[in-house]
Parts: sequence; C-alpha cells; structure tokens
Amino acid sequence: MRMQRKKPSPSGSIRSTGLAVMVAAILGTCALPANAQTPPDSTLPVIEITEAAPYQLSERTAPFALAVRVRPAVEIAAEPALTLDGALAGVPGVWASNRESYAQGERLLVRGLGWRAAFGVRGTHVLLDGVPLTLADGQTQLNVIDPALVRRVEVLRGPASTFWGSGAGGVVALSTRGEGAVVEARAMGGGYGVASANLVVRPRLPDGQRLTAWASGFQQRGYRDHSETELIRAGVSGERQTSFGRLSAVGLLAHMPQAESPGGISFEAFEEDPQQTRPIVLDRQAGKQVTQGHLSVSLRRPVGTTLLDATLTGGWRDLDNPIVPRYIQLDRRTLGTRLTLEGAGAVRWAIGGEAELQRDDRLETANEGGQPGADVQTDQLETVTSAALFGRVAFDLAPNLTATLAGRADALRYEADPAAGPSDERLVRALSPSVGVSYRPAPNVTLYTNVAGALDAPTTTELGNRPDGAPGFDPTLEPERTWGGEAGMRVQFAGPSGQAVDLDVSVYVARVSDLLVPFEQDDITFFRNEGRTRHAGVEIGIAPVNVQLGPASLNGAVAYAWTHARFTESAGTLVIEGNQVPGVPEHLLTWSVNFRTGPVVLGLSGEAASGYPPDSRNTAETEAYAVVNLRVSAPDLSAGQTRLTPFVSLRNAFDARYAGSVVVNAFGGRFVEPAAGRAVLGGIAVAFN
Repeated sequence: MRMQRKKPSPSGSIRSTGLAVMVAAILGTCALPANAQTPPDSTLPVIEITEAAPYQLSERTAPFALAVRVRPAVEIAAEPALTLDGALAGVPGVWASNRESYAQGERLLVRGLGWRAAFGVRGTHVLLDGVPLTLADGQTQLNVIDPALVRRVEVLRGPASTFWGSGAGGVVALSTRGEGAVVEARAMGGGYGVASANLVVRPRLPDGQRLTAWASGFQQRGYRDHSETELIRAGVSGERQTSFGRLSAVGLLAHMPQAESPGGISFEAFEEDPQQTRPIVLDRQAGKQVTQGHLSVSLRRPVGTTLLDATLTGGWRDLDNPIVPRYIQLDRRTLGTRLTLEGAGAVRWAIGGEAELQRDDRLETANEGGQPGADVQTDQLETVTSAALFGRVAFDLAPNLTATLAGRADALRYEADPAAGPSDERLVRALSPSVGVSYRPAPNVTLYTNVAGALDAPTTTELGNRPDGAPGFDPTLEPERTWGGEAGMRVQFAGPSGQAVDLDVSVYVARVSDLLVPFEQDDITFFRNEGRTRHAGVEIGIAPVNVQLGPASLNGAVAYAWTHARFTESAGTLVIEGNQVPGVPEHLLTWSVNFRTGPVVLGLSGEAASGYPPDSRNTAETEAYAVVNLRVSAPDLSAGQTRLTPFVSLRNAFDARYAGSVVVNAFGGRFVEPAAGRAVLGGIAVAFN
C-alpha cells in the first residue's frame, strides 16, 4: 500500500473505507441469531466490574460505556498475541497500534485520547491484575504485561478521573487471573526470529485460597533493521480468606536486557524499503534496557454493614535508554496507598482517599556510540506527590432507574532538584465530577447516559524536556482538561443451549482544552499547550457466545469505532483549526473470532483502519489498510489429564504494507513506523488438569 505525502482530499480512501466498515458493522448486527431473545425470566449472569474501578460495580447498572471480554481458552492457546492489539481486538473504543518496537511500546488510545504519546501510554489508566501501572504523573509503561496471558479485559471508555485521577481519559484493566488447568504451558516460534514460551501454574488449594504464578520469555530478530528484543516477564497473584478479611497480593516483574529501537522513517524511505533504519540510529545504538517491578497488597474486610478495602502498592523501574542525541539513565521508585469504604442499601455509597509518591533520579548525557558520554545535559531528582479524596453515591429514582453522582479532588506537587541550579516546584489541583443515569427496561438491557471530566497533567518527562535546555521543569506547560458526555446501551440476546450475543452501542462527545502537543527538534520530543480539540463518535461492539452456524459454533468479538476528532482552536501562529487530530483513524474495525467445527478451530483476527494524518498540520496522511491474521488449532487432543493444542498462525495473511503506528509531529517528516509483513508462527500449548 502506498502512502500519501500531501494533504488528501476528504473523498477517496477515507470515504470508501468508512463505507466498507459501516457495511461490515451493519452486517454483523444483522447476523444475530434469528431465535435470539431476551426473556423476562432470563437468568444470564450479571457481570461484575472487578478491576476497572476502585468500587464494586455491575455492568447491568453502571451508567457509562464499558466493555468486558473474557477471552476463550482456545484463543488464549492459539493466538500469538505478541503485543496488546492481540488481546484487545474486538473491544470497542480502544486501539493498540503496534509500533513494532518493544523499546517504545504500543500506542494505546481510548476514543482517540492519548494521541500525544511519543513512547509508553498517556491519557489512559492501565491496570494489570488490579495493580495500577499508571504513575502519579500520569505516565504508563506496559513492559510487565504479557498479552498472550491476558484472560479478561475491562475497558471503561470516556473520562474516568473520578475513579483514578490524572491520566484517566479511559481505563484499560487486564487480568491474567481466572479458572483453568493446574498447569498450562506454551512454546511458539516462527517468522522474524520470534521464539517465546510461557508457563502458568494454579495449584489446587483449600477453599478460600487461590494462587496463580506465571512466567514467560520472548525474543525476536524483528521485522525491521535494529529491532532485536529479549524480554522476560513473571507474575504471581494470590488471595486467602482469613478471620480478619480477604487478604490478597500481586507481584509483577519484567526484565528487558535488550530492546533495539528502529525509530520512524519518512514516507519516501517507507516506499523504498519499510525495513530500513536511519544510519544514525544504528551508530547511536538507540534502544532500551529496563528492569521493572510492582508489588501490591490489599485487604478487603466487612465492617458492620460496610466494606473496607485497603491497598498498598510499590514499584521500581531501572532504565538505560540511549536515544539519538542523548543517553538517558533513570532510577524510579514509587509508593502508593488507597483506602475505600462502601455501603449498600437504598443508597449505595463509597468514599475513599489515595496518596502516591513517585521519585525519579534522572541523568541524561551525550550519546557516544551507544554509551553515556561525559557531557551532562540533565542531572536532577524529580519527585511527584499526589493526594486525592473521592466519593460516589447511587440511588434509585424509580424501579430500574438509577442515578449516580461521583467526584474526585486531586492535588499533585512536582518538584525538580537539579544538581546544578535551584529547585523548581509546580502544583496542580483539579476537581473531576461525573453524573450518570442508567435504566433497565428488561433484565438484559441497560440504557445509560453520563457526563464527566478528566485531568491529564504533564508527566515529569514532558515537564523536564525543556526546549531551552535549562534544568528544572518547563514553567509554561499546563494540564489538559477533558469534559465529555455519552449515551448508550448494552443488550444481551439470549438463545437456546447457552447461545448469546452481546451488543454494545455508544455515542459520545468530548472536548479537550490546553492540549499537550508533541513536537520534535533534533530527535528530542518536547511539548507545548496548543489549542483545543473535539472528539465525537460512535462505538459498536458485537460479541457472539456459542452461536451455532450449522455444524460450527462461533465465539469472539467484533468492534467498530467512528472517531471524528478535530482541532477546534488554533494556538499562536500555528493555524490548525479544523484539522484532523493526528494519529487517530476516523474509522476503525477490529475483530477476533473463533469458528469451531469438529476437532478444529479456525480463528480470524485483525483490524482495518482509514488513513489518518501523522501531524497537526495535516501535511500528510497514511494509507487506509486492512490486515488479517489466521490461525488453525486442534484443541481436543488429550491423553489422560493432559490436553494438547497444536496451532499454526499466519500473521498479516495478505502481506499488507502499511504503517502500524506513527510518530506524531516527528522532526524531518520521519512519521512512519512500518508494520511487519507476512509471517508464519507455530507452536503447541499443553494443559495438565
């Protein structure tokens, strides 16, 4: 596929792709089983929201857009899921665009928010097994997540600062926990030098106790030049019911001794050879070495008619990060605590408090051939402390009609203590309210609407990267603020023999002011506040469960999102009003479905997206694309208590040539991060009961 290097006409690929995606979404809706129904006496299970919010919530009464997906065992066994797009396919409103670089990580967007991220994640709060990976300053690193082991996904779309504070334009909560065999193992290898293995152990314990431990190893040569990676991850989670309450603990660890970073290239270079990397990137050995860990301990205890939940978290991240102009060394330590108290009755209520500490010891020197040089550019201790009070009440206005009010007050204090120069302080305060109403006209139908606000304060990296090169924090950067409203419905159509189809539809609008917009100078990303945007859209999710199609059964998820994100105000001399927000496709379709017939399971996953600009000026546009992944597995091979699942996966089956991601507002027009071509992966999963 070719790429445009000039501002395109609004007709052409965007319209044709949008029409095709719309047709696919409509056909998917029409494909609901003809005998689907929602009987008044339905006993379909109520899905509880366990990790995406600090309170106990039910999908049936929650007055906001959310999606819950439990990945089927056949998918977990046979889907490579090397990056998060493999685990999030089919979940509406969220997009993980694959940079093909473990050093940079995926771009994770909810409703197009967080598009500014030059690396890691911004604007979305991420949790793994209940442990917040988003820090006090709002930045998130995903290294500890092994997408292949994710069993359950909870996504809360829309502003969520009433739950999690800064950096919560949406929430993505992932879990490796769940029922399964006592031991599960998988080994896989194939194209571009990929080799991976993982192991999950769930010992059988007495009632009231649970333990899950996992470990995985991964390495690749990579599709592009200079993209070799080695990565080891591990985790353990357990809980025990005691006379004092339910005690649980989670530990997460990632060690990445090598992750080369090929960086972005220009459209011209992409056309010439998408696998190439700039010579200076090779000369400076751009990449990352990191060790990261998290620990969380929590206690849930009934106190009279209320429920007390107390959590203590801690973490560290040791980083060596040579980029083209600099060599960055970072020693990070974090500590946090959260306390909530919930009460039930005619009025369901919750109150809580949270405090976090983030301490970054940062040293940046010149990069001399991939080694730290003698020229010190930044040497400072950066500290972020945050404190918050939050609360929520829900009450019935009428039978099956529930109103919810929530709010949170945040205070963040930034302090920079440079080795040379005076210390620098910043203080950010914000109130984030939300109001919502849900109505249940039938047991398996929920209609809802809400309005909410979100805070997205600058991260220490964004504050510390000053264009003038001075120590301390950039005094000109201010937080982003988002205000949004939405309405939608969740419906579960129940059929015979356990068949069901879940339908999730939402419409929304969000306005963002004081944008934190990235720009590059000499391969260094800086930020400035620049104008306003409006995001409006429609999201549709369809999830069939055991739907019979002749001799085959269908399970999976399909999601379509129309995101109309535009600048509504220019900033200074940069005239961008009316331009499309960069890095956000207007039309996006993702899917992951499994067809089972006899002893064979055929899986299809992938995504299709319209073209989108990589820069605020809209001087270029990527080409629309569709990428399809196929997998075939045989999950019924067994011998005694052992179950074998051999599988083969064909990635990018039609060898589409496209940008897997972009570097927004990249210097020198080096926007494109090419996606990998066709590759075959194969392996075997083993389960011992």
